[in-house]
Amino acid sequence: MSRISTKEENKVAKNMTKMLDDLYLPDGKRLTTQIVGKPGGGKSFYLRETLIQFLKKNDDPDYRLIYICPKQEMRLGDKDPIVSVDKIAKAMRKNRAVIFYPNPYDVEAEVDYAIELMFQMQQQNEGFKATIVVDDAQTFISSRKAASQAFRRLALTGRSKNIRFVAVAHQAVFSKDLEGSTSYLVMFTLPVKLYHKDLNTRYGLDVEPYIEPISSKPYSFLWFDVTKGKAQLYDPIEV
Repeated sequence: MSRISTKEENKVAKNMTKMLDDLYLPDGKRLTTQIVGKPGGGKSFYLRETLIQFLKKNDDPDYRLIYICPKQEMRLGDKDPIVSVDKIAKAMRKNRAVIFYPNPYDVEAEVDYAIELMFQMQQQNEGFKATIVVDDAQTFISSRKAASQAFRRLALTGRSKNIRFVAVAHQAVFSKDLEGSTSYLVMFTLPVKLYHKDLNTRYGLDVEPYIEPISSKPYSFLWFDVTKGKAQLYDPIEV
């Protein structure tokens, strides 16, 4: 059995570091990341593994991550999720990463509160940086529903405040608030043909060449750099 060389190991590590930064790093340059796919396509596993790796490599004491999960499914490590909106601020001061399960009966208001809280924390500390991951983002922002003031603020001004938005959804989010502020599309399943034209028109992505490769290899994904107009297929990630 041939052994991978140190040079190859370093190359793989460098590529993974770049992927993690492109996904989550709030550096004042990268815009929104959209991670999309139908249930069972590998999206949640990818999110969990890449977030854990990103948190391991990012040791900035001023950095915070909040994962907002309306379906109340995601966990990172052994810490219990926050289920009360009143406890978010305290949890964010003590922990670098927080999972928040909003109340399903007041979900929009609580999600807006969590977003605005990140901006308040940034105003109190110029060195503050944050990544806000919103699962089921299509519930809050879409072509059929106007985004709240908090979501518009996040999508349009987050970059300048070092607050990164990661939208997790069943398919690419078609919204004027996101179309001009999305850097990357990471797609685990491709949309039905009805939405192919929209993807091309709004983001410049022609998905037709990737339908067969994605569907024939479970948990593989398509990475599309919206700014550069470049697409790349990836095999399933290894833990």
